Amino acid sequence: MKRNIYHKPTFEKTTQERQIKVYWAAISIFSQKGYEAASVQDIAQKAGLSVGSLYSYFASKEDLFKAIAEMGYAVLEQIVTEWNPEKEDSFRSAMTKLFRMTLEYSRKYPDLSKLYLLLTTDSLNPYSDQLSKQMETSFRSAYAQLLENALNNNELRPDLDLEMAGYFIDNTVVMLQFSQTSKYYQNRLRQYLGLSENEKMPDDRVVEALVNYVCDGLTNEK
Repeated sequence: MKRNIYHKPTFEKTTQERQIKVYWAAISIFSQKGYEAASVQDIAQKAGLSVGSLYSYFASKEDLFKAIAEMGYAVLEQIVTEWNPEKEDSFRSAMTKLFRMTLEYSRKYPDLSKLYLLLTTDSLNPYSDQLSKQMETSFRSAYAQLLENALNNNELRPDLDLEMAGYFIDNTVVMLQFSQTSKYYQNRLRQYLGLSENEKMPDDRVVEALVNYVCDGLTNEK
């Protein structure tokens, strides 16, 4: 899929190491402070650059934010490709893999997950809607294909609303993602599971419960 370009040509001429530093500095600052509170000076300092150098790469804070949102979109596409539910032998196994990958990638890219949480707020209007819709497209298509295949294989209830089922699955994924990256949602999950702050998260228990929750509601399983 064609990518939007938000940086200036000078950014392509710098080293890959510097590009990575700029991206991860921006992701870190935006995820910690939010869009409005984050400044170009904060990001430049985090990346070890002057403010002038950063402006030579990006025309504005908005363009830099859009660039890292595009990067987040690329990671989501990578997850969908790796998930590849069509290769799973059942709807249940596809759900199990999806929830395990959600835990894995949320922990691997915590700042990107926080950035996604930031995109779900209204504070980034007028362009947060555009970015969030773009980031949802790949998963929405994957859910639709998975549900259609499962319905054709008689795994799902025949009266199921497939569009709402996809929305239901995605909401479950999003809440699981936030439970790994947002302190509030982490504490919330721990409280419901009866865990202390220092106890290890019981991944198998969480995944099994969520898979059962989804399958009990959507499938023909007895």
